[in-house]
Amino acid sequence: MDEKRIHLRAFESDDVKDLHRWTNDPVSLATVGRLPQTYEQMVKQVEKKRQNGDLLLAAVNNENELIGWVFLKDIDYEHGRAGIGILLAPEARGKGYGGIVMQKMLEIGFKRLRLHKIYLTTRGFNEQAISLYKKLGFVVEGTLRQHAYVDGQYFDTYFMGLLESEWRQN
Repeated sequence: MDEKRIHLRAFESDDVKDLHRWTNDPVSLATVGRLPQTYEQMVKQVEKKRQNGDLLLAAVNNENELIGWVFLKDIDYEHGRAGIGILLAPEARGKGYGGIVMQKMLEIGFKRLRLHKIYLTTRGFNEQAISLYKKLGFVVEGTLRQHAYVDGQYFDTYFMGLLESEWRQN
C-alpha cells in the first residue's frame, strides 16, 4: 500500500460527527469496551483531550476523506513517554490503513517529540490489533487479568510498549 495516500492532519471540530459514528459502531464498542455515547459526550471527550494537551490527528486518504483518528495522550516529556490510541472508520478497517496511520504517529512521537517510549493497552481478544502492534514492534509488557468486562464476559487487557531504539531497528 502506498503510504503517501494517507496523511495526518489536525483533528478539527467538524470531525467529531464522524468520530461519534465510528465510536458507536458495534465493533468499536466491543474492542474499546465502552457504552454508546451521545454526540455531546463525544464533544466533551475531545475537548477534555485537548485541554489535557493530547495530540489529536485525523487520518485522511488521497481523496481527502476522513478514515480515522490517532492520538498521543498523557504526554510526559520529563519521562519521555506517551500513550497512543487509534480508531478507524468501519469502512476503512482491514485495508492496511491502521499500520500506516500508527507508523506516521510513531514517527511524530519519536522524531518530533523526541519520546523514549510509546505505549498502549488493548483487549486480549483483539487479535487483529495485537498482531498489528507486534508487527510495528510493540512488546507485551504485562497482562491485566480479567480487566475488561465486555458483553457479559471478563477479558484480559494487554499493556504493550515500544521503545524508540526498537522502533528505529524495526
